[in-house]
Amino acid sequence: MTEKKLALAPVELMLMKAVWRLGKATVQEVRDAVAEERKLAYTTVLTMLRTLEEKGFLSHEEESRRYIYQPIISEEKVTGTMLKDLLDRVFDGSRELLLTRLFELGQVDEDELKLLRQKLSQLEPLRTEGSETQYRSPHGRRRQPARPGRPKNE
Repeated sequence: MTEKKLALAPVELMLMKAVWRLGKATVQEVRDAVAEERKLAYTTVLTMLRTLEEKGFLSHEEESRRYIYQPIISEEKVTGTMLKDLLDRVFDGSRELLLTRLFELGQVDEDELKLLRQKLSQLEPLRTEGSETQYRSPHGRRRQPARPGRPKNE
């Protein structure tokens, strides 16, 4: 599955979040999990879960004539791809502009600022061959810093 296809519509994302949270779930369990956020008919949830399965986000097992859905793709992978798409489309790949805009949208309290500082300190710079610096995310993956003017398909 290509990264472009990892994007989800708002209702699809809401349903996937429910399945990620539950781990495995029936249609009714997913419907109940999103009921406070949005009232959806059973058949609507069923159709959307089937669509998400066709798109490769979910799989199912049959148990006593019920389908039990489980995620195939992690929440981290999907949200990371969606965030990267937003970063590229809206902020031209500039993490600085994205963060600046986030801070402009609202006040950051002391607890949030402390947590952000801790997260930033976990991003240890790693020197690589050549002059570029890569950063290790808290999840252990290496990432390239944003470079203005870098082709989007790199």
